Amino acid sequence: MVYAWPLLAFGAPQNQQIALDVSAVFGAADQRERAQARFADEASRRFLRLAERGDLAAMTAQVREGYAVDTPGEQGVTPLLAYVAYVRPVRADVVAHLLALGADPTRPLANGMSLLNAAARVRDPQLLPVLLKAGVSPDARLPVQGETFLSLAIREGNTDLALALLRAGARADLATGDGSPPLQLATGMGNWIVADALLRAGASIDPPRLAHALNLNPPAPDTPQGRAHAAVSARLQMR
Repeated sequence: MVYAWPLLAFGAPQNQQIALDVSAVFGAADQRERAQARFADEASRRFLRLAERGDLAAMTAQVREGYAVDTPGEQGVTPLLAYVAYVRPVRADVVAHLLALGADPTRPLANGMSLLNAAARVRDPQLLPVLLKAGVSPDARLPVQGETFLSLAIREGNTDLALALLRAGARADLATGDGSPPLQLATGMGNWIVADALLRAGASIDPPRLAHALNLNPPAPDTPQGRAHAAVSARLQMR
């Protein structure tokens, strides 16, 4: 994954419009009227209309005039979540700009769902570079569940995102929502590819626990998971 994606915000040239595919979580239909209906205040509706048009300069002007970018609507939905959930296509430059204006990707809905939850479920390689370029930390933690972005990716089985977060500097030993290390979560889920990457990123080893996990339902040897399992086993034996 390439992290040199240009951040199109605060008047930057709009010569590249990349769409994000978040339909795996939020559906594929363009429902702009539904997005508008989630907000009772005209300021939020106007802000959403600007986002729908991709008018980044006018969005910035409205925020500078005092609009709070995380103004909550029905069930706590924010303009960022409404845009991603209901507008198609989802433009990466608009998402980046919303984040650059201060939208919080960890802010939850009434049901606890946030943009980072959605990102963990989406298999779109364009999304993480947008988040990182906008200043979202690879160690971001969700306030409701206490999960980290990395632990969310592991729990959702999103191996590519977990690996990308580690490459972006996510801490390999940062505790998950229940206080356990990411390595314990990855091995418990049988994701040896992520477990191997965590060890290469400096994750601490609990030898008895890791040895026990290695002996439980090992994957077929001639598979990516099997080869990663062998690499983790070899690393344990070298201790």
